[in-house]
Amino acid sequence: MEKIGFIGLGNMGGAICKALIAGGLDVTVFDLNPKALADEAYQNKAAIADSTGAVWKACDIVFLSLPSSKQVVPIIEEFIAAGVQGKTIVDTSTSYPQTTRALYARIKAAGGQLVDLAISGAPADAQNGKLMALFGGDAAMHEKLAPIVRCFADRYPNLGESGAGHVTKILFNFVAMSYVNIYAMAFPLAQKLGLDMDQVYELLLSTGMGCGTMQFYVPKMIHQTYEMAFALELAHKDLSYCRSLFEEFQVPAFLLDGELAMLRTAIRDGKGKMDYSACIGTMFEFFEGK
Repeated sequence: MEKIGFIGLGNMGGAICKALIAGGLDVTVFDLNPKALADEAYQNKAAIADSTGAVWKACDIVFLSLPSSKQVVPIIEEFIAAGVQGKTIVDTSTSYPQTTRALYARIKAAGGQLVDLAISGAPADAQNGKLMALFGGDAAMHEKLAPIVRCFADRYPNLGESGAGHVTKILFNFVAMSYVNIYAMAFPLAQKLGLDMDQVYELLLSTGMGCGTMQFYVPKMIHQTYEMAFALELAHKDLSYCRSLFEEFQVPAFLLDGELAMLRTAIRDGKGKMDYSACIGTMFEFFEGK
């Protein structure tokens, strides 16, 4: 059995890692947060490493689940320096695709493998094996990793060459976050004009505009509960990545510019660590004259 490493035990990373352990795999884990490592799900069920380097040394396949390429790059640079021959890195983070492709070329040339395996779904889906895992990389690796991925995902499309999984995830997030930004503008306007937001929501839900994104986000937006699912600052990062992809082709991204302006304002006002739904709070505040 190949030894699996897992670095980054946050909400999604922790859920995926626990699914791998439940699947009977030999897993070594590491996180910078001692509280994450203290989770009883890892005690006597996984090897706990004291550094990223220790994970790399002990394992054949190492999963990364980190906030962005900013955290991914230095860890992969450490792995390259230590030697990647015969080893595989699986990046489940939402990383910048062009950075992923550059790292893939270097690792491939040195005898290793880098796979981007972006994740779509909620952490709760991991324990039921119901995530979607968006693969980018060498076709042979798609088949090789399939038994491992089945521990946490039931949809495992091969999107193509290196970076394709990360591109697809960024596009997914662009579409979903655009919906949320529209809700954030429409419902405060409805309220300001004297409409009942709950009634407008129920009516919209019954039309062709009703969707899962609306069901998930709008109730906590209009009632301003903002239950945590995805941090606003991470949404800003993902949309910034998407904006950079447009810039590479020197193509305007009209909608994105407005979305990013809203999120930058929300972050300035202290909402960065809150759930993405809190972006509506910025619009409520504008209407209230704050």
